Amino acid sequence: MMEERVQRYDIVQRAYHWVNLAALLLLLWTGLTIYDLNLLGVKPLSAFAAAVIGEVYTPLIFEIHRYAAFVLLGALMFHIVYDTGIRGVFWSELPSRADFRAQNITAKNFLGLSKEYVKFPKYNPGQKMLHIGFAAVVLLVGATGFMLSANYRWLVPIWWLNIDFDLLFFWVRITHDLLTFALVAMVVMHFYFAVRKENWPTFKSMVAGWVPKSYQEKHFAAGEEPEIIPAPDEGD
Repeated sequence: MMEERVQRYDIVQRAYHWVNLAALLLLLWTGLTIYDLNLLGVKPLSAFAAAVIGEVYTPLIFEIHRYAAFVLLGALMFHIVYDTGIRGVFWSELPSRADFRAQNITAKNFLGLSKEYVKFPKYNPGQKMLHIGFAAVVLLVGATGFMLSANYRWLVPIWWLNIDFDLLFFWVRITHDLLTFALVAMVVMHFYFAVRKENWPTFKSMVAGWVPKSYQEKHFAAGEEPEIIPAPDEGD
């Protein structure tokens, strides 16, 4: 008998997620190639690009990088519009006071200071904060990336100030690179927690769209607020 299932992600949400991943991987590959990453005297990505595309690979790499950035930013805008206007779940993906209060109980349970624990709705506060962090970093990476592109220098909002553009763009590049590595760290952290054994059914739902009902009821709250599970009686 097939176990009853609960939908966690619809087809649009899953497509959005994997398009994001593809765009991020393209941006990482092309960005590190443009950066001319040097690992102990070897430049593997530049060598790969030269072998596949040819010695004059830079213009194509720049174009792929630019269009992948547009895809990622466009997907972010679509995500906001879709989850706000169509599904109406956008605000529920932001942390609430109840989330943070419940997170304290979770921390105490993790440290062995309390036997109470919490079942959160679809996302816990850590996931929600990571979600916000992703959006903020992607927007900042996009903004600094546009500023670095000669075709988009008009976007720099200080054109009327007496500031040396070369100095400005030096620090914009540093900021762009640091934000990029922060984004990579966030993606790695997201992937690590996604594939942990206890989260494996949730990870699979990003492909199939559903989780077993028993898993949903065991790990997630039934309503929109965190559900506090009291400590069991010592006599039980």
